[in-house]
Amino acid sequence: MRRRRPRWLLPTLAAAVLLAGATTLYVASREGGPGPSSTKPAGSAQATRMVVGTLSLDDNFDWEPSTGCWGARGYDDIKAGAQVVVTDSSGNTVALSHLDQGRREVPYGGLPACKFNFLVRDVPTGGGYYGVEIAHRGRVQYPEQQLFGALALTLG
Repeated sequence: MRRRRPRWLLPTLAAAVLLAGATTLYVASREGGPGPSSTKPAGSAQATRMVVGTLSLDDNFDWEPSTGCWGARGYDDIKAGAQVVVTDSSGNTVALSHLDQGRREVPYGGLPACKFNFLVRDVPTGGGYYGVEIAHRGRVQYPEQQLFGALALTLG
């Protein structure tokens, strides 16, 4: 005699697989990871991505252990909240953000630096070249494939 599977087993397994896939896509899109939901569907608004980077101020900064660090002596504009501007190849602003709180770091055997993180959301893709400017310190140009990697800028 042949044993029968319960009727509810196949639909339940199918629903679990679909739910797991949808959750993975949602998490990847929220974290800016690659995947189908990190860009907008064809026929809708232009696809966007995030730009992630750090700015290292290697000299001329002050710091307090409880509040972090900030620029000083000519770099006073480099501080938490300083504007980060992303422009397209024509120089038009396409996205804005700001620097996070600075933190003092001392690399092994090196000199201290004040490091700031930034995250710029909703940068349109397909522009070829882009500019990144922090606190009116001059625009640095990047090709698209480099822009959407981890940027590391240095002042001082």
